[in-house]
Amino acid sequence: MEEYRDVLLHTCCAPCSGAIVEYMLKNGMRPTIYYCNPNIYPYEEYLVRKNECTRYAQSLGLDVVDADWNHNCWLDCVKGLENEPERGGRCLECFRMRLLSAARYAHENGFSVFTSTLDSSRWKRHDQIVEAGQWAASQFPGLTFWDRNWRKDGLQERRGQIIREQNFYNQRYCGCEFSMQGLTDDKTATRRRMRMLVAAMTPERKLEQSAQIWKRFEESSLFQQNRDILIYWSMPDEVQTPAFIDKWAGSHNFYLPSIQGDNLVVKRYTGRDGLTDGEQFGIPEPDGPTVTNLSPIGLVIVPGRAFDRAGHRLGRGRGFYDRLLPQLPDAVKAGVCFDCQMLPVVPVQDNDITMDVLI
Repeated sequence: MEEYRDVLLHTCCAPCSGAIVEYMLKNGMRPTIYYCNPNIYPYEEYLVRKNECTRYAQSLGLDVVDADWNHNCWLDCVKGLENEPERGGRCLECFRMRLLSAARYAHENGFSVFTSTLDSSRWKRHDQIVEAGQWAASQFPGLTFWDRNWRKDGLQERRGQIIREQNFYNQRYCGCEFSMQGLTDDKTATRRRMRMLVAAMTPERKLEQSAQIWKRFEESSLFQQNRDILIYWSMPDEVQTPAFIDKWAGSHNFYLPSIQGDNLVVKRYTGRDGLTDGEQFGIPEPDGPTVTNLSPIGLVIVPGRAFDRAGHRLGRGRGFYDRLLPQLPDAVKAGVCFDCQMLPVVPVQDNDITMDVLI
Protein backbone atom coordinates (compact mmCIF):
# COMPACT_ATOMS: atom_id res chain seq x y z
CA MET A 1 0.00 0.00 0.00
CA GLU A 2 1.25 3.45 -0.91
CA GLU A 3 1.87 5.53 2.18
CA TYR A 4 1.42 9.28 2.01
CA ARG A 5 0.81 11.60 4.91
CA ASP A 6 -0.53 14.82 3.45
CA VAL A 7 -2.49 14.43 0.24
CA LEU A 8 -4.32 17.04 -1.81
CA LEU A 9 -7.58 15.39 -2.83
CA HIS A 10 -9.30 16.95 -5.80
CA THR A 11 -12.95 16.30 -5.03
CA CYS A 12 -15.87 16.38 -7.46
CA CYS A 13 -18.71 15.67 -5.02
CA ALA A 14 -19.54 14.14 -1.65
CA PRO A 15 -20.81 10.77 -3.00
CA CYS A 16 -17.53 10.20 -4.85
CA SER A 17 -15.35 11.32 -1.95
CA GLY A 18 -16.91 9.47 0.99
CA ALA A 19 -15.18 6.10 0.74
CA ILE A 20 -11.88 7.62 -0.39
CA VAL A 21 -11.72 10.04 2.52
CA GLU A 22 -12.62 7.25 4.94
CA TYR A 23 -9.88 5.02 3.49
CA MET A 24 -7.28 7.75 3.80
CA LEU A 25 -8.15 8.57 7.38
CA LYS A 26 -8.08 4.91 8.39
CA ASN A 27 -4.61 4.56 6.86
CA GLY A 28 -3.02 7.52 8.62
CA MET A 29 -3.42 10.05 5.83
CA ARG A 30 -4.89 13.50 6.14
CA PRO A 31 -6.40 14.71 2.87
CA THR A 32 -7.01 18.36 2.15
CA ILE A 33 -10.12 18.72 0.00
CA TYR A 34 -9.61 20.72 -3.18
CA TYR A 35 -12.97 21.60 -4.73
CA CYS A 36 -12.43 22.65 -8.36
CA ASN A 37 -15.36 21.84 -10.64
CA PRO A 38 -16.13 24.67 -13.07
CA ASN A 39 -17.76 22.11 -15.37
CA ILE A 40 -20.82 21.77 -13.15
CA TYR A 41 -23.98 23.36 -14.52
CA PRO A 42 -26.18 25.14 -13.59
CA TYR A 43 -24.68 27.30 -10.84
CA GLU A 44 -27.22 26.06 -8.29
CA GLU A 45 -26.15 22.48 -9.01
CA TYR A 46 -22.58 23.55 -8.34
CA LEU A 47 -23.59 25.09 -5.02
CA VAL A 48 -25.52 22.04 -3.86
CA ARG A 49 -22.65 19.69 -4.67
CA LYS A 50 -20.07 21.98 -3.08
CA ASN A 51 -22.14 22.43 0.08
CA GLU A 52 -22.61 18.67 0.47
CA CYS A 53 -18.91 18.08 -0.02
CA THR A 54 -17.96 20.83 2.42
CA ARG A 55 -20.43 19.62 5.05
CA TYR A 56 -19.00 16.10 4.96
CA ALA A 57 -15.37 17.22 5.01
CA GLN A 58 -15.89 19.64 7.88
CA SER A 59 -17.71 16.97 9.90
CA LEU A 60 -14.43 15.02 9.77
CA GLY A 61 -12.32 18.04 10.66
CA LEU A 62 -10.77 18.31 7.20
CA ASP A 63 -9.73 21.51 5.45
CA VAL A 64 -11.55 22.51 2.28
CA VAL A 65 -10.11 24.69 -0.46
CA ASP A 66 -12.75 26.29 -2.69
CA ALA A 67 -11.37 27.03 -6.17
CA ASP A 68 -14.67 28.74 -7.02
CA TRP A 69 -16.73 28.49 -10.23
CA ASN A 70 -15.67 29.82 -13.61
CA HIS A 71 -17.94 28.04 -16.03
CA ASN A 72 -17.22 30.35 -18.95
CA CYS A 73 -13.54 29.50 -18.71
CA TRP A 74 -14.42 25.81 -18.72
CA LEU A 75 -16.64 26.27 -21.79
CA ASP A 76 -13.70 27.84 -23.59
CA CYS A 77 -11.58 24.85 -22.60
CA VAL A 78 -13.95 22.31 -24.20
CA LYS A 79 -15.00 24.46 -27.16
CA GLY A 80 -15.45 22.32 -30.25
CA LEU A 81 -15.96 19.18 -28.16
CA GLU A 82 -19.54 19.86 -27.07
CA ASN A 83 -20.95 16.94 -29.10
CA GLU A 84 -18.36 14.42 -27.96
CA PRO A 85 -19.89 11.39 -26.23
CA GLU A 86 -19.44 10.85 -22.53
CA ARG A 87 -15.99 9.41 -21.75
CA GLY A 88 -14.73 10.98 -24.98
CA GLY A 89 -12.41 13.85 -25.83
CA ARG A 90 -14.38 16.50 -23.96
CA CYS A 91 -14.02 14.58 -20.70
CA LEU A 92 -10.25 14.33 -21.14
CA GLU A 93 -9.91 18.08 -21.64
CA CYS A 94 -12.17 18.68 -18.64
CA PHE A 95 -9.98 16.45 -16.46
CA ARG A 96 -6.82 18.19 -17.65
CA MET A 97 -8.18 21.61 -16.75
CA ARG A 98 -9.39 20.64 -13.27
CA LEU A 99 -6.38 18.49 -12.35
CA LEU A 100 -3.97 21.16 -13.59
CA SER A 101 -5.60 23.55 -11.16
CA ALA A 102 -5.18 20.98 -8.37
CA ALA A 103 -1.56 20.36 -9.34
CA ARG A 104 -0.77 24.07 -9.28
CA TYR A 105 -2.31 24.45 -5.83
CA ALA A 106 -0.41 21.39 -4.58
CA HIS A 107 2.89 22.76 -5.90
CA GLU A 108 2.33 26.21 -4.42
CA ASN A 109 1.26 24.90 -1.01
CA GLY A 110 3.83 22.23 -0.21
CA PHE A 111 2.04 19.05 -1.29
CA SER A 112 4.11 16.41 -3.03
CA VAL A 113 1.15 14.16 -3.87
CA PHE A 114 -2.35 14.76 -5.21
CA THR A 115 -5.13 12.53 -6.45
CA SER A 116 -8.78 12.82 -7.45
CA THR A 117 -12.15 11.37 -6.53
CA LEU A 118 -13.04 11.40 -10.23
CA ASP A 119 -11.72 7.86 -10.37
CA SER A 120 -14.50 6.58 -8.11
CA SER A 121 -17.25 7.53 -10.56
CA ARG A 122 -18.74 4.97 -12.92
CA TRP A 123 -19.29 7.82 -15.38
CA LYS A 124 -15.52 8.20 -15.92
CA ARG A 125 -12.65 6.32 -17.58
CA HIS A 126 -9.71 5.42 -15.35
CA ASP A 127 -7.17 5.73 -18.18
CA GLN A 128 -8.28 9.29 -19.01
CA ILE A 129 -8.02 10.38 -15.38
CA VAL A 130 -4.55 8.85 -15.07
CA GLU A 131 -3.43 10.51 -18.32
CA ALA A 132 -4.75 13.92 -17.22
CA GLY A 133 -3.39 13.61 -13.69
CA GLN A 134 0.08 12.55 -14.76
CA TRP A 135 0.23 15.32 -17.36
CA ALA A 136 -0.81 17.89 -14.73
CA ALA A 137 1.81 16.61 -12.27
CA SER A 138 4.52 16.79 -14.95
CA GLN A 139 4.04 20.55 -15.16
CA PHE A 140 5.53 21.01 -11.67
CA PRO A 141 8.80 19.56 -10.37
CA GLY A 142 8.65 16.99 -7.60
CA LEU A 143 4.88 16.48 -7.83
CA THR A 144 3.26 13.03 -8.06
CA PHE A 145 -0.23 12.12 -9.18
CA TRP A 146 -1.47 9.14 -7.15
CA ASP A 147 -3.15 7.08 -9.87
CA ARG A 148 -4.93 4.56 -7.70
CA ASN A 149 -8.19 3.10 -9.07
CA TRP A 150 -10.60 4.11 -6.31
CA ARG A 151 -13.31 1.71 -7.44
CA LYS A 152 -11.42 -1.41 -6.38
CA ASP A 153 -10.81 -3.26 -3.10
CA GLY A 154 -14.38 -2.81 -1.85
CA LEU A 155 -14.36 0.98 -2.12
CA GLN A 156 -17.14 1.04 -4.71
CA GLU A 157 -19.43 -0.94 -2.38
CA ARG A 158 -18.47 1.25 0.59
CA ARG A 159 -19.19 4.32 -1.55
CA GLY A 160 -22.83 3.24 -1.89
CA GLN A 161 -23.13 2.53 1.83
CA ILE A 162 -21.83 5.98 2.79
CA ILE A 163 -24.19 7.67 0.34
CA ARG A 164 -27.10 6.01 2.13
CA GLU A 165 -25.70 6.60 5.63
CA GLN A 166 -25.08 10.30 4.98
CA ASN A 167 -28.18 10.77 2.80
CA PHE A 168 -26.00 12.50 0.24
CA TYR A 169 -27.44 14.38 -2.68
CA ASN A 170 -26.51 11.88 -5.37
CA GLN A 171 -26.43 12.90 -9.01
CA ARG A 172 -27.19 10.87 -12.10
CA TYR A 173 -25.00 12.90 -14.43
CA CYS A 174 -21.39 14.04 -14.07
CA GLY A 175 -22.14 17.76 -13.94
CA CYS A 176 -21.85 19.64 -17.22
CA GLU A 177 -24.74 20.62 -19.47
CA PHE A 178 -23.54 18.26 -22.19
CA SER A 179 -23.57 15.21 -19.95
CA MET A 180 -26.99 16.33 -18.71
CA GLN A 181 -28.44 15.50 -22.14
CA GLY A 182 -28.59 11.85 -21.16
CA LEU A 183 -30.10 12.46 -17.74
CA THR A 184 -33.19 10.37 -17.05
CA ASP A 185 -34.90 10.49 -13.67
CA ASP A 186 -38.33 9.64 -12.41
CA LYS A 187 -40.64 12.37 -11.15
CA THR A 188 -39.83 11.87 -7.49
CA ALA A 189 -36.08 12.14 -8.01
CA THR A 190 -36.46 15.16 -10.29
CA ARG A 191 -38.70 16.98 -7.80
CA ARG A 192 -36.18 16.36 -5.02
CA ARG A 193 -33.35 17.64 -7.16
CA MET A 194 -35.29 20.75 -8.20
CA ARG A 195 -36.19 21.54 -4.59
CA MET A 196 -32.53 21.46 -3.63
CA LEU A 197 -31.41 23.58 -6.58
CA VAL A 198 -33.98 26.31 -5.97
CA ALA A 199 -33.22 26.23 -2.24
CA ALA A 200 -29.59 27.01 -3.13
CA MET A 201 -30.66 30.28 -4.77
CA THR A 202 -30.41 33.42 -2.66
CA PRO A 203 -33.51 35.64 -2.41
CA GLU A 204 -31.58 38.26 -4.39
CA ARG A 205 -30.85 35.82 -7.21
CA LYS A 206 -34.51 34.78 -7.35
CA LEU A 207 -35.62 38.40 -7.61
CA GLU A 208 -32.98 39.15 -10.24
CA GLN A 209 -33.96 36.23 -12.45
CA SER A 210 -37.66 36.99 -11.93
CA ALA A 211 -37.15 40.59 -13.06
CA GLN A 212 -35.30 39.39 -16.18
CA ILE A 213 -38.08 36.96 -17.02
CA TRP A 214 -40.84 39.53 -16.69
CA LYS A 215 -38.90 42.15 -18.66
CA ARG A 216 -38.55 39.69 -21.52
CA PHE A 217 -42.22 38.80 -21.25
CA GLU A 218 -43.37 42.44 -21.22
CA GLU A 219 -41.62 42.99 -24.54
CA SER A 220 -43.33 40.01 -26.18
CA SER A 221 -46.42 40.08 -28.37
CA LEU A 222 -47.86 37.36 -26.14
CA PHE A 223 -48.14 39.83 -23.29
CA GLN A 224 -49.05 42.84 -25.38
CA GLN A 225 -51.92 41.04 -27.14
CA ASN A 226 -53.54 39.57 -24.03
CA ARG A 227 -55.32 41.75 -21.48
CA ASP A 228 -56.94 38.91 -19.50
CA ILE A 229 -54.28 36.76 -17.87
CA LEU A 230 -54.50 33.94 -15.36
CA ILE A 231 -51.27 34.09 -13.36
CA TYR A 232 -50.29 32.89 -9.85
CA TRP A 233 -49.23 34.53 -6.61
CA SER A 234 -45.75 33.15 -6.07
CA MET A 235 -44.42 31.05 -3.23
CA PRO A 236 -40.79 31.59 -2.16
CA ASP A 237 -39.51 28.81 -4.45
CA GLU A 238 -41.23 30.09 -7.60
CA VAL A 239 -40.52 32.86 -10.10
CA GLN A 240 -41.72 35.91 -8.20
CA THR A 241 -44.92 37.54 -9.49
CA PRO A 242 -46.16 40.23 -7.01
CA ALA A 243 -44.11 43.12 -8.43
CA PHE A 244 -45.09 42.20 -11.98
CA ILE A 245 -48.79 41.98 -11.07
CA ASP A 246 -48.70 45.30 -9.23
CA LYS A 247 -46.98 46.98 -12.18
CA TRP A 248 -49.60 45.96 -14.73
CA ALA A 249 -52.80 45.57 -12.70
CA GLY A 250 -54.02 48.94 -13.98
CA SER A 251 -53.95 47.93 -17.64
CA HIS A 252 -54.53 44.16 -17.48
CA ASN A 253 -57.15 41.94 -15.91
CA PHE A 254 -55.37 39.44 -13.72
CA TYR A 255 -56.89 36.27 -12.31
CA LEU A 256 -55.43 33.99 -9.65
CA PRO A 257 -56.06 30.32 -8.83
CA SER A 258 -57.68 29.40 -5.53
CA ILE A 259 -57.48 25.91 -4.06
CA GLN A 260 -60.80 24.33 -3.18
CA GLY A 261 -60.39 20.74 -2.09
CA ASP A 262 -58.48 18.90 -4.83
CA ASN A 263 -59.17 21.49 -7.51
CA LEU A 264 -58.24 24.99 -8.55
CA VAL A 265 -60.90 27.59 -9.18
CA VAL A 266 -60.28 31.00 -10.68
CA LYS A 267 -60.89 34.34 -8.99
CA ARG A 268 -60.39 37.93 -10.15
CA TYR A 269 -57.47 39.85 -8.68
CA THR A 270 -58.65 43.22 -7.34
CA GLY A 271 -55.52 44.33 -5.50
CA ARG A 272 -53.50 43.26 -2.49
CA ASP A 273 -56.23 44.41 -0.11
CA GLY A 274 -58.45 41.73 -1.60
CA LEU A 275 -56.09 38.86 -0.86
CA THR A 276 -56.42 36.35 1.94
CA ASP A 277 -54.24 33.39 2.90
CA GLY A 278 -55.33 30.16 1.29
CA GLU A 279 -56.45 27.31 3.51
CA GLN A 280 -54.04 24.58 2.31
CA PHE A 281 -50.69 26.29 1.71
CA GLY A 282 -51.22 29.82 2.95
CA ILE A 283 -50.74 31.19 -0.58
CA PRO A 284 -52.50 34.55 -0.99
CA GLU A 285 -55.74 34.15 -2.93
CA PRO A 286 -58.46 36.63 -3.91
CA ASP A 287 -61.23 36.78 -1.35
CA GLY A 288 -64.03 37.00 -3.87
CA PRO A 289 -66.44 34.97 -6.00
CA THR A 290 -65.34 32.20 -8.32
CA VAL A 291 -65.16 33.22 -11.97
CA THR A 292 -67.27 30.75 -13.92
CA ASN A 293 -66.88 32.25 -17.40
CA LEU A 294 -63.23 31.67 -18.28
CA SER A 295 -63.54 32.42 -22.01
CA PRO A 296 -62.07 35.97 -21.79
CA ILE A 297 -58.78 34.57 -20.44
CA GLY A 298 -56.39 34.31 -23.37
CA LEU A 299 -53.20 33.48 -21.51
CA VAL A 300 -52.35 31.24 -18.55
CA ILE A 301 -48.96 31.58 -16.86
CA VAL A 302 -48.10 28.28 -15.18
CA PRO A 303 -45.36 27.65 -12.60
CA GLY A 304 -43.68 24.28 -12.23
CA ARG A 305 -40.90 22.32 -10.62
CA ALA A 306 -39.20 21.81 -13.99
CA PHE A 307 -39.73 22.27 -17.73
CA ASP A 308 -38.01 21.17 -20.91
CA ARG A 309 -37.77 22.86 -24.28
CA ALA A 310 -40.57 20.70 -25.66
CA GLY A 311 -42.93 22.35 -23.16
CA HIS A 312 -43.24 19.37 -20.85
CA ARG A 313 -43.91 20.38 -17.27
CA LEU A 314 -43.30 18.75 -13.91
CA GLY A 315 -45.58 20.10 -11.19
CA ARG A 316 -45.61 19.54 -7.46
CA GLY A 317 -47.44 16.24 -7.76
CA ARG A 318 -51.00 17.18 -6.85
CA GLY A 319 -52.28 17.58 -10.43
CA PHE A 320 -54.00 20.93 -9.79
CA TYR A 321 -53.07 22.51 -13.12
CA ASP A 322 -53.64 19.30 -15.06
CA ARG A 323 -57.27 19.48 -13.92
CA LEU A 324 -57.65 23.24 -14.40
CA LEU A 325 -56.06 23.79 -17.81
CA PRO A 326 -58.55 21.70 -19.82
CA GLN A 327 -61.17 24.26 -18.74
CA LEU A 328 -59.25 26.87 -20.76
CA PRO A 329 -58.85 25.10 -24.12
CA ASP A 330 -58.37 28.30 -26.15
CA ALA A 331 -55.91 30.03 -23.81
CA VAL A 332 -52.18 30.01 -24.51
CA LYS A 333 -50.39 28.04 -21.80
CA ALA A 334 -47.04 29.62 -20.88
CA GLY A 335 -44.62 27.93 -18.48
CA VAL A 336 -42.27 29.96 -16.31
CA CYS A 337 -39.30 28.88 -14.20
CA PHE A 338 -35.81 29.76 -13.03
CA ASP A 339 -32.83 28.87 -15.20
CA CYS A 340 -31.87 25.92 -13.01
CA GLN A 341 -35.31 24.38 -13.53
CA MET A 342 -34.87 23.98 -17.29
CA LEU A 343 -33.99 20.36 -18.10
CA PRO A 344 -33.18 18.53 -21.35
CA VAL A 345 -36.02 16.10 -20.65
CA VAL A 346 -38.79 16.18 -18.05
CA PRO A 347 -40.42 12.88 -17.04
CA VAL A 348 -44.08 13.00 -18.07
CA GLN A 349 -47.20 10.88 -18.14
CA ASP A 350 -50.08 10.82 -20.61
CA ASN A 351 -52.29 13.09 -18.50
CA ASP A 352 -49.65 15.82 -18.09
CA ILE A 353 -50.47 19.05 -19.92
CA THR A 354 -47.82 20.40 -22.30
CA MET A 355 -47.12 24.13 -22.41
CA ASP A 356 -47.51 26.07 -25.65
CA VAL A 357 -44.59 28.39 -24.88
CA LEU A 358 -41.98 28.99 -22.21
CA ILE A 359 -41.36 32.52 -20.97
